[in-house]
Amino acid sequence: MAEENKRKFVIHKPANIPICKVQVDGCLITTQLIRKCDYLFEVATDPKEYLLVELKGSDLNGAVEQLISTYEQLAPKLNAQAEQFKAFVVSSVVPKSNNAFRSHQQRLMKNKKIHLQRASIQHHLTYK
Repeated sequence: MAEENKRKFVIHKPANIPICKVQVDGCLITTQLIRKCDYLFEVATDPKEYLLVELKGSDLNGAVEQLISTYEQLAPKLNAQAEQFKAFVVSSVVPKSNNAFRSHQQRLMKNKKIHLQRASIQHHLTYK
């Protein structure tokens, strides 16, 4: 689980799937010169999955840019394919329009092959 300012990202999983949680911003990537998301989860599925998580207020565009920047920094170091990544924005407000978010989803899928999902306040992801 990751939590910040009442926003939560929760993973439900069986005991046989190990997950490693890493704080990206200020820990894995310490430089202030690079935009980065809040957390990276490595899920020990076959192949591994990498979940990029940004817990954000209301700046959806900023959140997406942080996810993209983090992906570009970490994918080569992890020697992972784009299809192994999923990106999540958990925001504190519901945007007035879904068009901007759909545009971000389409752009990430087309340019990076990354699935992007959004939730307000909490997101629950379940592995079986």
